[in-house]
Amino acid sequence: MSTDSLGGHKASDVQIDAWVEQFDRDGFVFLANVLPPELVQELRDDLDTVLGDPAENVDGPRLHKAMFESSRANLSLFDLEPVVTFAERLIGEEIVVFHNNSFRTFPGGGISGWHQDDRPHLLTTDGKPPPNIRMPVLFFNASYYLTDVTSMDDGPTQVLPGSHLFGSPPPDARFYSEGDRHNLEGTEYESMIHTCPGPAGSLVMFNNQLWHRGGPNRTDRMRYVTQVGYGRRIIGPMYPPFMNYEMPEHVYQNADERLHRLLGFKHSGAYG
Repeated sequence: MSTDSLGGHKASDVQIDAWVEQFDRDGFVFLANVLPPELVQELRDDLDTVLGDPAENVDGPRLHKAMFESSRANLSLFDLEPVVTFAERLIGEEIVVFHNNSFRTFPGGGISGWHQDDRPHLLTTDGKPPPNIRMPVLFFNASYYLTDVTSMDDGPTQVLPGSHLFGSPPPDARFYSEGDRHNLEGTEYESMIHTCPGPAGSLVMFNNQLWHRGGPNRTDRMRYVTQVGYGRRIIGPMYPPFMNYEMPEHVYQNADERLHRLLGFKHSGAYG
């Protein structure tokens, strides 16, 4: 792996602790240049293989779930250092990967409505973050840029730091929206918005409770992203068809103990 990329290299305990501290405070951590160019290209090629040539499939599917089933490149992200050690330290116990979605955003598209990935885990009576708590992380998303997202036209991820502690969803929350119709500009939160631009191979990790969005793609090129979700052992896999999902044997047959655990082969616990 390229020495100028962060991925594949262990981070010091001091660095991991600093990232955990930032994540607990702000609800996210952004890291540039995590993946080397050759892995980025492989991840993109794998998505084109399952979704079809984007030039010939403009109106076709734009998202594929459980990419690891057909993409060794995606599977390699599950236990990628320093991300996996960060996830274990952040969540603080045995963890699992519960989703691995990849998607293409066509020009003019984007999940541009501000939203949370789950309903509030904390409810406040005055809309203010409690000053005396540190919210346990049940699950979080690691979102890898597979194309350069270096300008606002590229539609970088935007977050509202600290909003995972607000105890409420964004006003007029929409997962999908038309253009910028559902945004925070012009509200009391506008000055708090943080944008995460970066080259292909960059990574933004965020709490499922954090207010966030992917900006609209205003360029004439496709935007590629792949995501890995890490959660506590009580979090179940989100792989269709859910209730009757059966993991293909080739995925886990040569997995070491750590990857085996990340894939969901759990030790007995409180509920089973």
